[in-house]
Amino acid sequence: MARHPISGRLHPTHRAVRRLFPKNVYVQRLLAKLESLNVGLGVSTEPGQWLYHPAYRTLWVWEPDLSTQPLSYLVVILAHELGHVLDFDEKPLYRAITKDLHWTQVPDEIECSAFVRGFWLLQELQIPVDLGQYLEMIDTPMALQVGWELLAAHPWAAQPFTFRPWDAGLPASVSLLAAVPTPACAGPARP
Repeated sequence: MARHPISGRLHPTHRAVRRLFPKNVYVQRLLAKLESLNVGLGVSTEPGQWLYHPAYRTLWVWEPDLSTQPLSYLVVILAHELGHVLDFDEKPLYRAITKDLHWTQVPDEIECSAFVRGFWLLQELQIPVDLGQYLEMIDTPMALQVGWELLAAHPWAAQPFTFRPWDAGLPASVSLLAAVPTPACAGPARP
């Protein structure tokens, strides 16, 4: 749990990990959403892995990523992990399926669903990542499946995101991803 049930204060570990994240407005929106869902942050012991554990309501973050990965990666992985939070909250079957599985055994259907939910969450929070940018951050086999799921249900998802910095209270010259190199295949298919 992110907050103490009586005092309402955030857990010290959560606060410490949260301070490691960039002070970017979009990352902070995603973290605020995480906290609104009463999900805490912890440090992952699985090298290179970000993992959400529904029984503990904790997102385990691979700490080195916070200082080595581009902002676009952090936004997409946070969105994906929040997709898991929403899925596990709304689909008890997913929780039952994964209860006794190692993270490497989680079915692709559950991973795909979290990526799809993550994309819609970015749209809901008005974070300027369009479908093409989002899919570039996901490994190819999973990106194809996610793209298919999104476009089959909502063909308009392919429209580019029109980012107007002034809507976010930023100067018109600011862009979320323009200054950040986007690796061709930086996103994990199985975070």
